[in-house]
Amino acid sequence: MLLASNGGAVSWQSWKESLIAMSTLEAECIACSEASREAKWLLQLQIDIHGKDLPLLPINCNNQGALTLITTGIIRARTKHIDVCYHNSRDLHKRQIVNYSYVHTDENVADIFTKALTKDKHTMFTKAMGLW
Repeated sequence: MLLASNGGAVSWQSWKESLIAMSTLEAECIACSEASREAKWLLQLQIDIHGKDLPLLPINCNNQGALTLITTGIIRARTKHIDVCYHNSRDLHKRQIVNYSYVHTDENVADIFTKALTKDKHTMFTKAMGLW
């Protein structure tokens, strides 16, 4: 999910995955890759409309292993199985098109789409998306 500067949701998607990830790290890398592609498209749309470059697009990730892989590019024995096509997020981060940062699980607004939440958390995340 991408959020506007005022906190409202700009884009989100939800679908059943067509592949099976070998680990949560791989699943997060796949999700980050999809988010990077969407962010790149939105950035290009903004450039086409306004004719100027915009600041880095922030993307939050709550998996520190995936975040380390994306931001450092260090591939270890346990990450060799991740398909090359999912490394575009690392390339876009390196080229300073998107900026990945860690978001703690308690503050992960995207959890509203993937987990059963308490009423308080649901209300907090709904407000964070600008839907309430």
